Amino acid sequence: MRDKLRKRIALSAVTALTLFVAVPVYADTYDAVYDDAALLSDEEQQSLSEEITNLQETTGWEVYVLTTEDAQGKTAREYADDFYDTTATGDDGVVFLIDMDNREVTISTAGEAIYYLNDDRIDDILDNCYDYVVDGEYASCFSSMLSDAEYYYEVGVPSDAYTYDEETGEIHYYHVLTMGEILFAVVLAAAVFAAVFFGITGKYRLKFGGGYQYDYHAFGKVNLTGQEDRFVNQMVTHRRIQTDSGSSGGGSSHSGRSTVHTSSSGRSHGGGSRKF
Repeated sequence: MRDKLRKRIALSAVTALTLFVAVPVYADTYDAVYDDAALLSDEEQQSLSEEITNLQETTGWEVYVLTTEDAQGKTAREYADDFYDTTATGDDGVVFLIDMDNREVTISTAGEAIYYLNDDRIDDILDNCYDYVVDGEYASCFSSMLSDAEYYYEVGVPSDAYTYDEETGEIHYYHVLTMGEILFAVVLAAAVFAAVFFGITGKYRLKFGGGYQYDYHAFGKVNLTGQEDRFVNQMVTHRRIQTDSGSSGGGSSHSGRSTVHTSSSGRSHGGGSRKF
């Protein structure tokens, strides 16, 4: 009787363990694919999910593939921006959207992705995927965009990268410290520390290894002085670049430029789009 009971308990435990291990792996497969317009088959969704996982592991970004047939009265850009702002948990990422309502393929970038996928590169990505979306090969369109995004990440941020705010005209340059600059900063910090350290030990004649005691009666003086700072003026310089309003993703003449705008939630986004 006891042997039968033990066998039943063991069998139940094995069954529960099998279900526990097997179910979550499949449930998380489509987390980054939102096919609201039903343009993708199950096999295509799974294949795109694997490509997204590879891109996420390479870049550290949050990556989403999205389709819709109802943009809720928004432009394709607004829809993609709002989706990222309400779905993503991180600052760096990209949304690839096929909007059947506005008949537009759109890319929305955030954070670090803005610099890697600048205006010129987004134009190239849209060029490469355009024929696919026109022909109704939506999975191939997404796959092309994902592949190009990974390629440009591996190429790196252009040396002349900067953002241009289309609403304010403000420009912010992207700068990455070189190894020489890092080493210089380390050496400079070490030199400053050494100068301060040996200056203090020399001034107070500190000796190491002995029973030295600081004579606070002789040297412990405190001088308090008053100082008043007045804020006089502040000057902010804005540079405005003339742009071609007919281009949705930038232009080849701007090289490292990433045009940015502010979404309804207040987040800065880059990106571009193409009608089909």
